[in-house]
Amino acid sequence: MLYKYIIITLILSAIILGCAQRNPVESAKHLKSGIELQNNGKLDDAMSEYNMAIELDNKNPTAWFQRGVLYFSKNNTEKGIEDLTEAIDISPDSARFYDARGYIYINLKDYSKAMDDYEKAVSKAPDNAIYVNRRGYVYALLKDYVTAVKDYNKAIELNPKYEDAYSNRGFSYLSLKKYENVVNDFTKAIELNPNRAVYYNTRGYAYSNMKRLFEALPDYDKAIQLDSNLADAYVNRGYIYLNSDQFKFALMDFDKAITLGAVNSANYNARGFAFANLRQYTEAINDYTKAIELDPNLTDAYVNRGFSYYNSLEKENALKDWQTAVTQKPELDSSLKNYMDKAGRKQ
Repeated sequence: MLYKYIIITLILSAIILGCAQRNPVESAKHLKSGIELQNNGKLDDAMSEYNMAIELDNKNPTAWFQRGVLYFSKNNTEKGIEDLTEAIDISPDSARFYDARGYIYINLKDYSKAMDDYEKAVSKAPDNAIYVNRRGYVYALLKDYVTAVKDYNKAIELNPKYEDAYSNRGFSYLSLKKYENVVNDFTKAIELNPNRAVYYNTRGYAYSNMKRLFEALPDYDKAIQLDSNLADAYVNRGYIYLNSDQFKFALMDFDKAITLGAVNSANYNARGFAFANLRQYTEAINDYTKAIELDPNLTDAYVNRGFSYYNSLEKENALKDWQTAVTQKPELDSSLKNYMDKAGRKQ
């Protein structure tokens, strides 16, 4: 009987101890305080409140959720995932918990795990346009643009004024080269939010691919007006100027793009082409050389530098560049042959 009494006593003690450890009412108070502090930017104080909320009730899923989101905002993704996983374990039917963890996985570029979470989020809340849109975004990151479009369609059906769904669908259509659809979606996105430079830039790019340059140009102008640091808009507008023989304007745009950090072989090659057409051959040669340094397989840069060398009467260098170009792309032999013959003749 003594052993039974001891066992019963121990069980009762454990139950009493467990009850003492859980205090849902006080936990909720600290949780509320933490949310208020976090909203006011007092993140360290908020963290302390969430810690206390969890200490008082470790089965409070919202406390784990809030702390997990806060950890993520402080760039501690590992802790963020741990806390959100704990929240999901306690409350596996909460779609927003999967959404939050899925978002972290997106940032970690772990798209497979992100997809798993968004599948769960959508299954728990199929009428939530945000979760459907974000699942579509993960499909797009996995380069399954067709399925992504289906999710964006559904999100727009659920919320016809969902700006992000239109822009996301527009980007997927861009990857599918359905430029008319791109124009339609970004026109709608602009209607919903006329102050985002990237919308005008992307619609302009679609117009450019449809050869509707006179519609593209005002879009690039507007994008630059809204965001004077949007390098892509300068690049895109620069190509319109190149194609319409407005080489001074093209030069200024590629100058600006490169200054803003759009440092790549294509942009140096394009600026070099503008310099060359302005008969500034030394500057053109410098840009083509930079383009080749960045991408030794950029055949166009060898061809273009060859012409600048030729026009600078450096025919030996011109011949070397054209020979390299033909080695890389033998089909160029016929179009370059006459020039190579001239460059190879002794004076």
